Order: sequence, then C-alpha cells, then structure tokens
Amino acid sequence: MKIKACTGYELVKEKPNSPEEFFNRSEVVYEQDGNERNLKLLYVKYFEERLQPLISEQLATENGEQLMIKDIAALAALLQLKEAQKRRRIYMNNEENFRSLFQNMDWMELKEIWKKAKHR
Repeated sequence: MKIKACTGYELVKEKPNSPEEFFNRSEVVYEQDGNERNLKLLYVKYFEERLQPLISEQLATENGEQLMIKDIAALAALLQLKEAQKRRRIYMNNEENFRSLFQNMDWMELKEIWKKAKHR
C-alpha cells in the first residue's frame, strides 16, 4: 500500500438547519494492488477537541509542526482497522471507537507516512 495524500477539514454549514459544522472529515488517498483508492472518515468534531490535547505531544513533528487529528484520522483508520481497506467511507459517532484509532499507534510510522504523502 502506497499513501498518496492525507488531508482533513471541518465541514461548513450549507443550510441554516444542518448540523454539518459539528463534524470533521478526514481523507486518505492510497494505492493498493495498482488501484487508487480513497477512504473518507466522518466524525463528530467534539471527539477531536477532547483528544487533541491528550496526544499533542505525539503529533509534534521533527520540524516543530503540529499535526492535526483531522489530517491523519483517516490514515489512522486505514492503519488500525482491518475493514477500512474494504470501505470507502466510515462514520464514527462513538468517542471510544474514535479514540481506539489512536491507541497502540506507531507514531513514528504514522508521521513518516504523512511526511512522504505531504511531499508528493
């Protein structure tokens, strides 16, 4: 598997009564078996707000840059969840499930993959 891009963003309200501003989307583009694939992870923004301070030390890069969870959440899902490679979209509405993406994470590997994807 070859990671091509990792990105994340906060959703913006499109209609006055939509709840979109409460969600973040993380995306990873990767190549597997010669095919380009895309995984999109949608989750409640509040989960990131609670988790970011707890893992901010692990998210610091060598050059002092601070990774944001939204930029790497889909990559973490791809690395941690076996079924993620078979899916195009994942929705997480449970904080414990979201936190489990970052438990037992090899942070050096994740940052190295992100760094290579960023400089393509």
